[in-house]
Amino acid sequence: MDKHRIIAKAPEDASYFFGFHDLTPWSPDNTKVLLHRVDPTIRELPKPNQLAEIVLWTPETGNIEVIGETTTWNFQQGARAMWLPGNGNKVLFNKRVNDQCGAEIVDLDSGERSVLPFAIGQVAPNGTYAYAPNFARLGKLWPAYGYSGFEDVTLDEPQPSNDGLWRINLDTGERELTFSISDLVGATNGAISQNTHSFVTHVSFNPEGSRIVFMLRFFSKDFALYSIIYSAKSDGSELRLLAQEKISHFDWTAEEEIVVWMRKTAPGIAAARRSGLLASSWIKPLVKTARKFKGRMKSTMLNESYFLMPVDGGKAQSFMRGTLAADGHPMISANRKWMILDEYPYPNGKTPLMMVDMKTQTRTDLITFDHDIGSSDTDIKCDLHPRWDRKHKAIGVDATEQGRRCFTIVDVSDLLKERI
Repeated sequence: MDKHRIIAKAPEDASYFFGFHDLTPWSPDNTKVLLHRVDPTIRELPKPNQLAEIVLWTPETGNIEVIGETTTWNFQQGARAMWLPGNGNKVLFNKRVNDQCGAEIVDLDSGERSVLPFAIGQVAPNGTYAYAPNFARLGKLWPAYGYSGFEDVTLDEPQPSNDGLWRINLDTGERELTFSISDLVGATNGAISQNTHSFVTHVSFNPEGSRIVFMLRFFSKDFALYSIIYSAKSDGSELRLLAQEKISHFDWTAEEEIVVWMRKTAPGIAAARRSGLLASSWIKPLVKTARKFKGRMKSTMLNESYFLMPVDGGKAQSFMRGTLAADGHPMISANRKWMILDEYPYPNGKTPLMMVDMKTQTRTDLITFDHDIGSSDTDIKCDLHPRWDRKHKAIGVDATEQGRRCFTIVDVSDLLKERI
């Protein structure tokens, strides 16, 4: 491991992690880092009563300040803790409110606290509203990304008309349903079976806040995650189905384009996946064998790679195929010049972190971490989920050490100076 790039690690008294790769944990002034602090001995999905503290870590001094707590969290995305955009110094995180999935906003300057009756997925860049899926439904259908201990009145309905992607006013707490699951399924023109239990995930705003991208997902009969990615204007108009079948992580490269890892398959393959044909006794062994391949061989066999995808429905173009040979978690810099990303752990437990020059399409390998969470349960895996700091000179990752999650900061300022 190229340790010389590591400039700070969270304290060793607990597990410290941030969550997903679509938010930055750094404060607006870049001096503090927003983290979750949990019991380092947890080796399973969080139970309804297991606590996560929301803390501010000052890397320069090592100081930890507790600003809240929640029992509404998971290891993949935490409690969706985030710094609110706009003026002020405010933090939002999801928590239980009146026995429902809600959220709390903390004004760090005044100390004022307020609650919202609904959990938040992603806040618009203007800071006035947010979009969110139903985290209680996710808790039942995709537990690793939902919250446990909540009832979901829509669970018995495979594709409810009264649940889906919600728009939430951050001032009033009111919400309205923008896209129902049944409407989203309808937009596939009959491709999805009516008895398939589906759910919404991973909503994301473009930098200016004019458009959103999100996914409708379900688990196929061969236990694979089937994804349909949509785009729309942020007011809910101009819904477009962009792609479907194997679709993974993405980020915005421009206001009208995302970079996304996906499998570009023929319509017949996608139909076979949806119908459960790949779970048949004579095909299932072949699928199982293909999944065992890693890196470049797997992406070649299954036609997977990163793609640059216009969100207006234009044709997606393969991006750095072969050079970026495996799925990971990308984050684009604010100036759109750099992409940081990781890959899933190799069989030997090594997890790489890398950086890409978007103009020259060159890859720089930065550092390799050991993936050690003390468990083989993939629902509690610890991906690096790299995120830029506010000055785009350092990267924060959810590293692990001896079964403990240890948020770590990696310095890349020397590489950026070399390429100005």
